[in-house]
Parts: sequence; structure tokens; C-alpha cells
Amino acid sequence: MYRPDINHPRLKKIEGPEHLRHIRAAVEAGDPDIFAQGPTSSSIDAAVAPVVGSKAVENFRRWAVSGETSTLRANAVSILGFLPGRENADVVVRVLDTDAVVRRLCLASEVSRLTRCAWDVALAVADDPTTAPEPRRLAAKLAKEAVDPKDTESRWCAGYLLQRLAPVLGSGS
Repeated sequence: MYRPDINHPRLKKIEGPEHLRHIRAAVEAGDPDIFAQGPTSSSIDAAVAPVVGSKAVENFRRWAVSGETSTLRANAVSILGFLPGRENADVVVRVLDTDAVVRRLCLASEVSRLTRCAWDVALAVADDPTTAPEPRRLAAKLAKEAVDPKDTESRWCAGYLLQRLAPVLGSGS
């Protein structure tokens, strides 16, 4: 599945099959590795989620809730968002509902990925969606994300952003 990546200056990407094997082994062993180093690309999230075992999934659940940094927590939420199962979805929703710093990072990531805007613009839109440079264009892309059955995080963020964009969309802007 191809998804555009976020536009972040410290974006971490997979450097090849051996790197993916290394990431998987580290996470299985309880080492967050690349997920603690900076924001991860959608390609990492999409590549790692289907190959991790139950121990890694447990680690991602723990990191999403109590990871040492907001970056680790947000990256863990992104991985869990790609994984099937009610328990993973419940963790994603609980963290996005309660951790304002992670929510801001996840919202900004969604905006950045969908619009390819600069990271500072994405953060501003996460803080106040009505400031989106092209609110109707963003809303159209968010509407597609809101029904994506493969990503709980994107669905949650899309719904959150669409609700807050409503005043601008209703005014004919």
C-alpha cells in the first residue's frame, strides 16, 4: 500500500530489507529503535505492522501509553493503527483522546501527509484546523481517510479534523 509520507525534516525511513529485519528484531526484543529516534514514515509503519509478532505488539501498546517521549508514543500509535483487532484500536483511541501532545503530532502528521505542507503549517492546522490553507481540499482528503478500514489512527484524526473544519466549510470558504 503506497501512502505519501509526512513532510518532516527528521523523518525516518527504511533503508532496505536488512534494516526492516533489524527494526523488527529490536522491537520484538523491547528496544524501540527507530521509533524513538524521530517521526517514522508511512512506509515504515505499513511495512512493520504486518510482520511483527505478539511480543512486539505488546511493546507498541505499552509505548503508545507510557513511552518515554511523545515521538515514541505517536509512532507506536501509528503502528497500532495499522494492526487489526479491537484491543489495538482501543489503545489508539484512548491515547488520542487523552494525550494532547501525541494527538497534536498525529493530527499534524495526517495534515502533512495529505497536503504535503511544511511541518510548521501542519502543526498550526493541528492546533486550529480552521487555519488550513485550503480547507475544502483538506476536507475532501480527510473524508476518504475517515472511512479507511485499514488505519484506526487516520480514521480518528480525520473525524477530529473534519468536525473542527465544519465552521469554515459551512461558511462557503
